[in-house]
Amino acid sequence: MPQRPQAGDVSGLGPTALKLSYSSYQKASRALAAVAYALASVHGVEAELLDIAEGRTTSYLAETAYFPKAAARAWRWGPEMKEAAHALEEAGLPSDLADAAATVMGRWAGLKHTTPDLALVLEELHTSPNGEAT
Repeated sequence: MPQRPQAGDVSGLGPTALKLSYSSYQKASRALAAVAYALASVHGVEAELLDIAEGRTTSYLAETAYFPKAAARAWRWGPEMKEAAHALEEAGLPSDLADAAATVMGRWAGLKHTTPDLALVLEELHTSPNGEAT
């Protein structure tokens, strides 16, 4: 099993790790936003979607304190993402990002009705659905 670098480890990816970390968030977020907007457009609710989105003033990436809350709700959000993936497929749109989000939520499913700390939430992302470390 590959060893995960320790926090602050500058070997291996080094500065590239920061670029890849931000890039994975920023580019996937943009792609997901476009797909979500396309789905809203198919159903004629794009204006309402934009009203909701324009009410946000911060980046989800900067809201790390919310990650544990999201993880504790993953048992419910995972199936919602599967439902979104199905709706995207039905509309002829790519569902891969929604399916991937459901997979992430699956890694947090064991945190249902808990108040995990950020360290545990991040550790669970390194655990496969059958409980094995990845």
